[in-house]
Amino acid sequence: MLLLAAGYFVVNKIISAELINESNEVIDYDSIGPDSISAASSQGRTLFLSKCASCHNVFKDMAGPALGSFEERGPWSDRKKLYEWIKNPEAFMKKDSYTKQLKEKFGSVMTPFPDLTNDEIDVIIQYINSSY
Repeated sequence: MLLLAAGYFVVNKIISAELINESNEVIDYDSIGPDSISAASSQGRTLFLSKCASCHNVFKDMAGPALGSFEERGPWSDRKKLYEWIKNPEAFMKKDSYTKQLKEKFGSVMTPFPDLTNDEIDVIIQYINSSY
């Protein structure tokens, strides 16, 4: 039981505490206190870590593109298109050349998140923008 708890702790720390920025410095997001970020950004952080961080980083490409300044690329300045993409990437990609290029570059299509509400997507975006 103790070994299981220790394993969980290690995995949780790796996933939630260490994200790497473009200069390869470790950013410890757990050190950011509640006074430093808004409640929405805190919720966005939690959602980002649970839904996005396995494939995305704010500062550098991973399995998917870096998300810092993503609204300046492709069709993402149109929030409605972003909601469509996140909820059903396959369907959106059929009508969008930018996302087809992402598939070519990264070799896969983003996992769909039909369960995310627009408000949840908005707080994830707020978190990304406050981190960049």
